[in-house]
Amino acid sequence: MGSNAEANGNNRMTAEQHRVRRVVIVGGGTAGWMTAAALAQQLGGAGLSITLVESAAIGTVGVGEATIPHIRDFNRALGINEAELMARTSATIKLGIEFRDWGRIGDAYFHPFGAYGEQIGPAGFHHYWFKAKLAGEARDFGSYCYPIVSARNGRFRPPPSARSGLLAFNYAFQFDASLYGAFLADFAQARGVERKEGKITDVIADGASGFIAGVRLESGEEVTGDLFVDCSGFRGLLIEQQLKTGFEDWSRWLPCNRAWAVPCAIQDPAGPYTRATARTGGWQWRIPLQHRIGNGHVYCDSYAGDRCIMSPTSATTRPSGATCAKWNGPTA
Repeated sequence: MGSNAEANGNNRMTAEQHRVRRVVIVGGGTAGWMTAAALAQQLGGAGLSITLVESAAIGTVGVGEATIPHIRDFNRALGINEAELMARTSATIKLGIEFRDWGRIGDAYFHPFGAYGEQIGPAGFHHYWFKAKLAGEARDFGSYCYPIVSARNGRFRPPPSARSGLLAFNYAFQFDASLYGAFLADFAQARGVERKEGKITDVIADGASGFIAGVRLESGEEVTGDLFVDCSGFRGLLIEQQLKTGFEDWSRWLPCNRAWAVPCAIQDPAGPYTRATARTGGWQWRIPLQHRIGNGHVYCDSYAGDRCIMSPTSATTRPSGATCAKWNGPTA
């Protein structure tokens, strides 16, 4: 009996020793502040200390302007008001993605965030549409999809309730990524997240385990923690440079390894969708915001070369792939 009680006491002591009390997020930008905002909102009342370390001298890639509907689930979990979000981030509505010239020059396909037609009996809508098309009685398939019709006409209204009789659909946002990061930074800091400005010059490893125990800033200050989240982007300051987790290269299947982004002024009315156009060695995006158009070119330098970009120094280089493990000790 005494042995069991002693064992239970030791287990509680061990669990208490390994309890995460301090989270350190390395890197800001959209990824860092999304992490900070989510942790603060979901675990803010658990006595958790959250610190984000970033340096204004280190730029962010900032090209992730077009989202998919899952971003609404994330924002909803944080309790973010969509009208406020759109005002703060110069956001526009996104009903889907238009793909141009992917099959052959002149082709166009619109991928909507919604269904085509309604279920009719046991068969899918497309079966009835195909039968009607063979009889010469059907319009083009996109005419039966609410997001496509709305996008073609440059219109939007929030998805109706199930009782309205209209087809349900979803939507996403196209926003300025840097403004979204700043919006979430305000959100997170209002909920207790501490921001530390400074460049990280050294990673402090635990002498016994080899795991990360802290980071040292250029000022000499040390920031320690129990759990570290690496949001340093392509550099992988913790997960790769320090812990050597490894990188799984996917270039064999996804050969595009370079990209450049450049904004331009709004010349013509832009619809509520993102456009992706196939090019010789890659593809080009066009993302309309409230205050500008976001443009960019993703390509493989083995096929297209840097002659495709405006300036060789404007390109971001990164092979397709992922880290071999998302967790390495107390680091994610």
